[in-house]
Amino acid sequence: MQESQSTILNTFAVNPFGEYYLPSINRTQFESIDSKTQYDTKFKQDFGREDTLHVVIGMDSGLLANYVLETGIAEGSRFIFVELDAALSLLQIEIPKEFKQSLHICTLSEFSELLKEETNELFVIKDRCSFYRSLGAASNHLEEYTLLCNDVEKIIQNTYFDSEVSFSQKIFVKTQLENIIENRQPASVLKDQFTGMACIIIAGGPSLDQHIEWIRSQSDNLIVIAVSRIASKLYNEGITPDIIVSVDPQDHSFEVNREMMSLHKEALFVQSFHVCSRMSAQWQGRSLYLGNRIPWNKSLDENNIESIGPTVTNSAVHLALNMGFSQLLLCGVDLCHSKDGYTHAKGTLEASLGPNLGQICEWVDTYAGYKAETLIQLLCAIESLENQVAAFSERTFINLSRTAAIVKGVSYQATKDIQLQAIAKEKRQLLQTIGSTDSKQEKVEEIEGWINELDETAKSMGEITTLSSNALRYSREMAKQDVTPQQLSALSEKIETIEQELNSKYHSLSQLIKFYGYYEFTKFLTTKESDSWSQKQLNEMTFSYYDAFEKISETLHNLINNSLQRSKSRLLETCSSSKITELAKQWRADNQQGRVRIWKQAHPDYMEHCKPHLELIEELESEYQEQLTNDRKVYVDAVKKTTTLERAFTKIMVLVNAKHLAGLKQMATCLQPVAAHEDEANRLYHLAYGHQLYLEEQYEEALTCMLDLPDELVTEPELKLTLRLSLKLMKLEQASKALKKATSYSDEYLPQYANVLRLQGLTQESVNTYLDYLDRYPSDLMVWLKFGTFMFDIRQIQAAIDAFSHVIQSDPDNQVALSYLTKIDTMLNAEQGS
Repeated sequence: MQESQSTILNTFAVNPFGEYYLPSINRTQFESIDSKTQYDTKFKQDFGREDTLHVVIGMDSGLLANYVLETGIAEGSRFIFVELDAALSLLQIEIPKEFKQSLHICTLSEFSELLKEETNELFVIKDRCSFYRSLGAASNHLEEYTLLCNDVEKIIQNTYFDSEVSFSQKIFVKTQLENIIENRQPASVLKDQFTGMACIIIAGGPSLDQHIEWIRSQSDNLIVIAVSRIASKLYNEGITPDIIVSVDPQDHSFEVNREMMSLHKEALFVQSFHVCSRMSAQWQGRSLYLGNRIPWNKSLDENNIESIGPTVTNSAVHLALNMGFSQLLLCGVDLCHSKDGYTHAKGTLEASLGPNLGQICEWVDTYAGYKAETLIQLLCAIESLENQVAAFSERTFINLSRTAAIVKGVSYQATKDIQLQAIAKEKRQLLQTIGSTDSKQEKVEEIEGWINELDETAKSMGEITTLSSNALRYSREMAKQDVTPQQLSALSEKIETIEQELNSKYHSLSQLIKFYGYYEFTKFLTTKESDSWSQKQLNEMTFSYYDAFEKISETLHNLINNSLQRSKSRLLETCSSSKITELAKQWRADNQQGRVRIWKQAHPDYMEHCKPHLELIEELESEYQEQLTNDRKVYVDAVKKTTTLERAFTKIMVLVNAKHLAGLKQMATCLQPVAAHEDEANRLYHLAYGHQLYLEEQYEEALTCMLDLPDELVTEPELKLTLRLSLKLMKLEQASKALKKATSYSDEYLPQYANVLRLQGLTQESVNTYLDYLDRYPSDLMVWLKFGTFMFDIRQIQAAIDAFSHVIQSDPDNQVALSYLTKIDTMLNAEQGS
């Protein structure tokens, strides 16, 4: 939260280009280069993006907001400037009428409400929200801006996370429809097949590396259930997963999990009904699905094992419980970061990018007794896991790692104390055969059945679109000014007839439309009581309702037709191998070129029948290989965003403000190895470690730490800490050095510098420093009072009178100045009387 007392001063300066700014915010940033030139370099390209919500921390004394107003706002975009209360009280920005809807200036509390507005929230949901810091905020000298940045980012993240639950059904339904023809056998065939046995669920947490050898030694006594991202690592370590579980519908999930694709001969793939379709469609081995195969008829899979969240680990535990295991061991299920800031085990992409430096997280207790960082998603995973465990209290849940987050009902147990029995051979054989491919004839019959189902569903969805279009037309007619009451009644009856048909004949598909289009359907809702609705409001709500119905039914109609087309392609795969040209079109359209390998398995004689197309087959192989080996730039960039040193500074200052000793210790630990090779990391290490020592009340050691930082790396935040430590230890000479350097950043340090010079006995230097400051900022009454008091103490009476009189001119009722002037008058009268 913002501090109650701000360090922003009501003192403006004018640069050589005629621009007014607050030095306490912008220091001397605009003295040598005008603001527009700097903004063109830093912001112009990003600010020019269309259909984007730009959230900006700070306005640079108003200059940045004016820059946006002058350059204009791209089509479909909006700007929200979040400013400190203290700065807003000093600034006046007039927003022209044409920008009222697209540019907002607000405080932190107002921002939280502003982001809840429908359009702004949609930007966040669609990941079209960009975050920036003004030059003043980015210079890191005002802790208030650092904390404001953190608060705003948290609001954005929480908005995204909360809305994901309500509005993410689109990606799940879309992927479910894509997977209809891939989700062939339900995971329910595994129910209660392993009663009384032990399994180990392995996730990718940092502690995994500690237990690899033990897991390998116990391979005969455990069924190994691995989350998809860690399966390949386990195999390379000599541990073959019996089951691989994956649930993520996002397309980049393939990039994250692609190494597991080579394990199709070794493992059974248990996939959520909404798993990334590039994974499900290109998997060459045995598979089962969790959840519902189709979204309009849940009774088909009412006995299947559900796919539950929020993480793949939760789904893996749910699968294991339904399989009947009585002893569930957890490994790599840390649900928190390691002590040195890592989020994943060695050998993973995340681990290769280094420890987490930038994400500001929550803190949880570990079995080892210390607190560790965790993400909000993992907090939800902990809560979900606790509910799962509570529902099966008769089972035994053990986490192998002391460094994992504590989960109620799950105990830590050292591996040496765990007793296991060998898994029966027939149970292993069951896992090695279940999910096997049916005969060609059975497969053809099944695909033909789904083609018929999808064809009928597509027709029904098309009829729904027609009905909603008619209702939409009637609602337009109802809104016309010249419509008569009789016409209004007739139109209402027609719409009511359509609604009855939608709710009866097409009930399940109508429910799907409303589920898929949850966001769109919320637009017609109102907080007003129904008896207060006007006819106009009723017309508007009816229009919005059927407008959503039409648009969503059209979207789903297209998705179902795509699924139908994909099913026909799968049927074609079972036919003559000469159809490869036609198949390639579908595979490329879906970015599923890996199906060429499945097709080759089904047609071992393809070399003889497809000689004219061998080059095409090689191209498809090459394109799939590119998927398996590309640089994963999109995902890597997303992870890197959370580890930047700029974000690390923000994290340190948030921890400092919260006096979070454990967090500062971790940051210092994470930064120390990097500090020797990178100047910025070195600076941040000293800053974190210095504050850690300060909180531990090791003031001498903290000052030594700060003085060890090379002068060329010292910036204002380090000077502030050095100054605080020097004054606490009464090392005035060191405090004077720090203040002298700090004055190069801002004149606001001059009064404090003058006071330290005074304490050192350097009276004339102190007086000169005060006068230098007051000459530049004659309206700073607080410093005039300090200067007057100083002059009074050293018996420079006329200077004291002048100082206090200056205060009285601006503030006639100032009690301090009046009191001193009275003292001086009394003193002078007494001297004259004597």
